[in-house]
Amino acid sequence: MRCAQFRTALSARLDGEPSGLPDTRLDKHVARCTGCREWLARAERLSGQVRAAAADGPSAEWSARLLTGLSAQPSTGLSTGLEGRGPEGGQEGG
Repeated sequence: MRCAQFRTALSARLDGEPSGLPDTRLDKHVARCTGCREWLARAERLSGQVRAAAADGPSAEWSARLLTGLSAQPSTGLSTGLEGRGPEGGQEGG
């Protein structure tokens, strides 16, 4: 097996997905392979940073910019096709 295949399996395991390989095989490879060990350390750090950022949610500044941008956009004027319809889906008053 090539390191790319082990890294794909390690990535899946890191994401909580089935890796397709026994954990012992992955662990043995990581113990022997410096490149994959360093790759896994970087992937674990990045995964932790992404989880922490997701848990915090967007910053107040980002949210304010988004809301300002949305309120500044003109209405699309799109129709739902349901205007003038009664509660039964038929024409009103008829």
